[in-house]
Amino acid sequence: MDLLIIIDGVSDYDSWRKIFDEDAGEREKFSTSMESGPIDNNKVSIIAYGVDMEAMGAFMGTPEFAERTKSIQSGVTLYQLTALAP
Repeated sequence: MDLLIIIDGVSDYDSWRKIFDEDAGEREKFSTSMESGPIDNNKVSIIAYGVDMEAMGAFMGTPEFAERTKSIQSGVTLYQLTALAP
């Protein structure tokens, strides 16, 4: 499954990016690839390809993940992406 993930409340993108990059090895366990970058209004967008939703949920649902991210983001919204036929 491919996703667009919007992260809210990112006032310091460099701090957010440092933690995101530290998790690269874990993300490889539930996604084939991810591309991210800052967008307007203190938000970050992530395009995630080949996501195993159960494995991603298990990773993001840990107390350790919550503790590491609570000071750098305030919310996460997921959108499923589907390619349009030509």
